[in-house]
Amino acid sequence: MAGYRFLQLDVFTERVFGGNPLAVFPEADGLSTEDMLKIAREMNLSETVFVLKPEEAPEAHSVGVTPKTNTEQSSADKNRAESETHKVLRRLRIFTPTREIPFAGHPVVGTWNALAREGVVPLPETGTGWTRIQHAIGIGVLPVDIEFKEGQPVQVVMTQGKPALGTVVEDSHQQADIARALGLAHEDLNESLPIQVISTGLPFLAVPIRALADLRNCRVNAALLTEIYNDLEATGCCPFTRETIEAGSARAHLRMFAPDDNIPEDPATGSAAGALGAYLVYYGASGVEPVDNVFKFVLEQGDWIKRPSRIRVEVRGGTAAVEQVRVGGSSVLVIRGELSL
Repeated sequence: MAGYRFLQLDVFTERVFGGNPLAVFPEADGLSTEDMLKIAREMNLSETVFVLKPEEAPEAHSVGVTPKTNTEQSSADKNRAESETHKVLRRLRIFTPTREIPFAGHPVVGTWNALAREGVVPLPETGTGWTRIQHAIGIGVLPVDIEFKEGQPVQVVMTQGKPALGTVVEDSHQQADIARALGLAHEDLNESLPIQVISTGLPFLAVPIRALADLRNCRVNAALLTEIYNDLEATGCCPFTRETIEAGSARAHLRMFAPDDNIPEDPATGSAAGALGAYLVYYGASGVEPVDNVFKFVLEQGDWIKRPSRIRVEVRGGTAAVEQVRVGGSSVLVIRGELSL
């Protein structure tokens, strides 16, 4: 009987029992795809990550983005890569309880926090500062930045795939169906922004809602919502409002429902947050002024399922000209264990 170590973390939070739970198997070489899916079902979290040694070590590149050189970095980013590796450090395979997906947010952020704790990531020279690595996921090879303080990881920032804004739902009958699938009235939709499929590697249906109270009152019709977002070739539905619970840097509150993946509601969805950040900047609705051509703000999620999450978003570009999206946050280690197979 083989044993496989795993770590469980709460991601996009600084405290236990907040954020989004994630299981990480840091030494998953030898597991088959079938094994991985069975384990993901057993863990029964929104995602489980299996970490593999890279099949090969290609030169660093990325999908839809160009890695910045030191001379291209803004003044806010110049300390972000004290040490860089230009080879792929690990390959990640990400599974929901029902299938493998090519890309996700909280699995990447949580996995690299875990691997940094495991000593996989080279420390900055002083133990405090930033390290940049490259990793392989289903959509390609992308950079990840890890911030350390006194040798411990405190923040992980992932670069996401090329931002893309897709199908806009303009038909009023379809809009009414979407509202009904969320348990809302058509009048609860915010018509100043479009209902649209958005993506930085994984497509979501973004649904703007007028008020925080309406967003809180969502009561999902899972069968209808699944039919709607599947027909639009999305992987979940992300209703949001620009009203927030907290003041300060928060600029929107979102929820994410993916019943077709056995995820009734996700507490923190980094891939949806990155895509929503790009959408808000594209339509001039982020509510912040850029610094060195970068918009920085926080998105809230998870509060009404008692897993409050705060997701930091950075969008490079501007209105109708989004170039790059990065998403980051903290993670807390909750469980160490071993699975017998």
